[in-house]
Amino acid sequence: MSRAWLLLLGLVVVWGSHWVVVKVGLETIPPFTYGVLRLLGGIVTLALLMAAAGRLHRPDRSDWPIIISYGLLAVGLGITMMNLALPHIPAGRSSILAYTIPLWVVPVMALLARALPSRPEVVGLMLGLGGLVLLLNPAAIDWSGEGALLGSLLLVVGAMGAALALVHVRLHPWRGTPFDTQIWQLLVALVPMLAFALLLERDSFGEVRWDLPTALAVLYSGPLATAFAFWASQMIVQSLGPLTTGIGYLGAPVVGVVAGIIVLGEVITPIDLAGIAVTTAGIVVVLLAGRRRGREKPGEPVMEVPLPDGAELPELPPDGRTLRWR
Repeated sequence: MSRAWLLLLGLVVVWGSHWVVVKVGLETIPPFTYGVLRLLGGIVTLALLMAAAGRLHRPDRSDWPIIISYGLLAVGLGITMMNLALPHIPAGRSSILAYTIPLWVVPVMALLARALPSRPEVVGLMLGLGGLVLLLNPAAIDWSGEGALLGSLLLVVGAMGAALALVHVRLHPWRGTPFDTQIWQLLVALVPMLAFALLLERDSFGEVRWDLPTALAVLYSGPLATAFAFWASQMIVQSLGPLTTGIGYLGAPVVGVVAGIIVLGEVITPIDLAGIAVTTAGIVVVLLAGRRRGREKPGEPVMEVPLPDGAELPELPPDGRTLRWR
């Protein structure tokens, strides 16, 4: 097995099990404080990696709009919705709902990029929405848990925000590279996260129980699931290609479901399984349809961009005016 396949396997396990790790960490750390610690761990690790590679420098001024939008919507909003939702719903269900980003990219592209979806993309979107109906229907939600429905909806909102940011990634006329801007995107996300932590959770700082599980959860989330995972995703896509990598990433929510069952004793109902299967099928259809429509022309520059916790999205149709970022 090649290094790229081993990295892909490891990344799927890291991102999939991360949902369980965060759920455990949130038992002792408030959500915004956990987000701050995760971002700080990722920033420090990325700074060391980029400095060692000689790539730690200020971004071009023209890239600040994408740094701000991606940092706030894809990173900041995504982490916030994840941390607010996980205390109320199972980790496995959370991972599936968060991985619906490709479904929301289809209507966002139609509205903002004037890229009308193809028939397969519409079919994939309908499949994905049908799966969400199964996952969010009253029979599939544990109504004894406070905030169960709200937690599910928060994750969908986070996925929508990430889809909006990722379409901006596609349309932005880049001067730097996505890897060089990642640390700045994390810094942008850190500002409101820290503000909310100080405003809402200051009185809870002294109540955090810094035992071994809590410390390991924070170390897992920041250096491993954020910084290292983003670096590894670059290596994987360059070796295996975006389609193979994107479909491979769909193993992450499966790992999340299995980890939730094994570690946390979560129960998966037949309706849950049906919803997971239909939603995953819709995402695969959207990815395959987007790749067929967006195959690059010979000599056309293509660069890779890692998506939040391994999500993948379909291609924009080439318009000859902007680089297509994957």
